[in-house]
Amino acid sequence: MKTGSFFSQSYSALILKITGLILILGTLLDYIVLAVPPNFLDSEWLANLINEWVSRATVPILGLALLFLGVWFDRDSESDLKGFPKLALGLSALLGVIFLLLAPLYFNSSRLMSAAQTRQINQQAAQAEQQLNNLLEQQRARVDAIVSNENQLAQLQQRLDSLDLPEDQQAQLQQIRTTLEKVKSDPKALDQEVAKARTEGMNQIQQKQAEALGELQAKMRRDRLHTTLSSLIFAAGYLMIAWAGLGRSSSKAPKVKKRRAR
Repeated sequence: MKTGSFFSQSYSALILKITGLILILGTLLDYIVLAVPPNFLDSEWLANLINEWVSRATVPILGLALLFLGVWFDRDSESDLKGFPKLALGLSALLGVIFLLLAPLYFNSSRLMSAAQTRQINQQAAQAEQQLNNLLEQQRARVDAIVSNENQLAQLQQRLDSLDLPEDQQAQLQQIRTTLEKVKSDPKALDQEVAKARTEGMNQIQQKQAEALGELQAKMRRDRLHTTLSSLIFAAGYLMIAWAGLGRSSSKAPKVKKRRAR
């Protein structure tokens, strides 16, 4: 008897209703918390907010399904969609309209965020180029100072000769010596070495810039397509639930009046 009452139809319907209500209210609370503090003028904040909302959109649909399944199980409340179930249908319609509006809003916010991050990558590349030019100018000034001073050049040669380095570093050391000898014999060689180093550094900076822009554009296209289409799909789902439920409720109302008139 106790086991049968515990798994009775009314008790199962109550569990389904409570579970559905918790899922719906919990997600709505998440939506509110995610939007605090609001910063709707920031495209990046808005795009991330919409992405978070859309990623949680399956939970209220599941909550609505459990809620109406509980209403269907509870035969006493099956006569008509009144009161609380009707409010749930209104909430479904509201969420459908919201997700329908979020799709173009996210598309535009994502576009603005992509433009802002593209500018940031270009600025970082410009700063790296400026730092490279400054570093090359500093090294050029040091080499000029060493080459023009015989004593400093002799001291540097002695220090280089006294170093006990591995083979790979010895090769670099030999390259430095060769460069100093070229510059000493031909001052224009320094300009050629600086230009060569600048070209190599610029190529590396531009390669990193192109890779960063490519990754950004690919990510933005993927996120924009996924979030926009998902928002439209959820909007259609919520609106279909509201339309089916409210349409069923309105179609039942005239029949009830006719029965009473008889």
